[in-house]
Amino acid sequence: MRLNRVLPALALAFALAIGTAKAGSIHVMPTTITLGPGKATAVMTITNEGDAPIRAQVRVFAWDQKDNEDRLTPTQKVVASPPMATLAPKQTQSIRIVRVDKSAIAAEETYRLIVDEIPDATRAPNVGVSVQMRYSVPVFVLPKATMPPGAVTFAAQIAGSTLTLDAQNKSDAHMQASEVAIEHAGGTSTPVVGGLLGYVLPGRSMRWSVPIPANAAAKGRPTRVVAMFNGQPIAVDL
Repeated sequence: MRLNRVLPALALAFALAIGTAKAGSIHVMPTTITLGPGKATAVMTITNEGDAPIRAQVRVFAWDQKDNEDRLTPTQKVVASPPMATLAPKQTQSIRIVRVDKSAIAAEETYRLIVDEIPDATRAPNVGVSVQMRYSVPVFVLPKATMPPGAVTFAAQIAGSTLTLDAQNKSDAHMQASEVAIEHAGGTSTPVVGGLLGYVLPGRSMRWSVPIPANAAAKGRPTRVVAMFNGQPIAVDL
């Protein structure tokens, strides 16, 4: 299973017809799950915020990265229980996330929980769009309580109205990239990504291409790009 960019807890809307959209109703918490040493279980909640019953499916995938893409493959090392849930309006359902694999954790393990709202065919609108909600929640299983600080190399280039970012994670822990901005010669800056950009898994590389806001050209020559990695700013000259 390939996802070119999987953003933790991002709702992906899929239009099934042309017309006025009817939004999905599920909400999940937390947006990231971490299992530390000696901890094999966590709890995620799914809430039906709509006015009609819904069904939700929870699947767990092993998460890797190759060729600048997230790769998801089925796994039995971590399971979700229950994997299916029917929620009445405003009801909240707890889902247990369990690492059932009893082997020792030699290195950080990375997974994704995919939570899908299953459309009810009997309630499909005659006019409009049924929207299926999908959430992708990262799960990290840590081999030790305190992981070493990450080490990432970061490069950036601008071509036309696109900013391309390359990151290589040389550490044993995942790196979270966020808050990307272009700095200009005149001392101003242009926010490009206001929140999460994505993750770079241990020993992996990722490339992201993002559009540059139209107002950036009026601010002068771009001189460098600044991004946050695990909450710490890293700057690279253009």
